[in-house]
Amino acid sequence: MSINEELFTTRMRKATRKIHSVSDALVNAKFAFSLRDETVWGGGLFVFYHIFAFLEDAKNRLNMSDYDKLFVHKILYRKQAFEEDLCHYLGANWKSIPKSLALENYLEHLQNLERENPQLLMAYVYHLYLGLLSGGQILAKKRNVFGENNNGQVKYVDKVTDFTGVDIPQMKKDFRQAMNEIASKMSEDEKQAFIEESNQVFLMNNLIVNSVGGQNKVLCNMLYKTSAVLLVIAGVMLAYKWHK
Repeated sequence: MSINEELFTTRMRKATRKIHSVSDALVNAKFAFSLRDETVWGGGLFVFYHIFAFLEDAKNRLNMSDYDKLFVHKILYRKQAFEEDLCHYLGANWKSIPKSLALENYLEHLQNLERENPQLLMAYVYHLYLGLLSGGQILAKKRNVFGENNNGQVKYVDKVTDFTGVDIPQMKKDFRQAMNEIASKMSEDEKQAFIEESNQVFLMNNLIVNSVGGQNKVLCNMLYKTSAVLLVIAGVMLAYKWHK
């Protein structure tokens, strides 16, 4: 690559900026509710577990050197961490929970890619794992600081977002470097197809995030609590006027 040539990861970031911003806003809005109801967080873990599990299992099925290269550190394997968190948040029978249509369609798309163009599966590996190392860390910190159960007691530590002992900025740097090295061997048509699939990653992520339930119940609970407080305040003010 010449000194003035744009990095492929930079090119992807620019090409996916719009849909990526929409995805970030949706995820932040959706999982803001998880600060008050852990079932929403569990629901998010449930849909993404199936995607991460597929990608990690595909690594063994495909035996592709470039695919393997993206897993720059063994700690990136998150399948077991997801399973531990799901058992905690959704109970021991979480595997019996039915998948949404959006999730089924996502998995079917990944299966088709594995059969027809497995190279494009790397777009999902790159964006999803980088997202876990970036936005996933921010969500985890928000839950830790602002969560409803943050009462000073010992509480459960989420496994899927826990990268204790690892230099995350360095791992993200290594991850991008691996992606750029892989892309250096691609043709221009392959690069363009990869970028187009990258936009599809965020689109499909948005669909499964939107399928996560539980927010309505949380919102109703919040409104109920707010209404109760307002009624108490109104009652106090009315009583004060009567006895003034």
